[in-house]
Amino acid sequence: MIRRIRRNLLLASPLAVWGAIAALVLPALPVQADDIEPEPYVEEAVEQPKPEPEPVIEAEVEEEEEEEVAEYEDESAGNIEKFLDLVLVRPLYVARIVVGLPFFAFYPFTIGSGYDEDVVALLWSEPFEATFDRPLGEAPGDY
Repeated sequence: MIRRIRRNLLLASPLAVWGAIAALVLPALPVQADDIEPEPYVEEAVEQPKPEPEPVIEAEVEEEEEEEVAEYEDESAGNIEKFLDLVLVRPLYVARIVVGLPFFAFYPFTIGSGYDEDVVALLWSEPFEATFDRPLGEAPGDY
């Protein structure tokens, strides 16, 4: 068996051996892309046809007279908002102030944390402004 292997190696030509080595080594070599010069980019101006202006069609519009009822509806909606604000929303903000006052006992602990302004705004400033400073009928934050 050893004799057969030696005969096969001797029968193989050196050219075939070097070809096999080259086939294995050549794909591993890096490609030199520096030798290839790219074509310079030239921006070409393309003329586009100008669109034709659309014809203007004038239509006659009849103006409708505004009814006086619409004004009363707007005023009544505003009155409802003012009534609900006075009867429902403002007392809730007063309750928020009253409930938030005992929590000011913890205010000295927030001074060092950097959240002291947020605590004052949450417990006192926002409810006070929403209760006593904002106009009647406007949502809090809209004024």
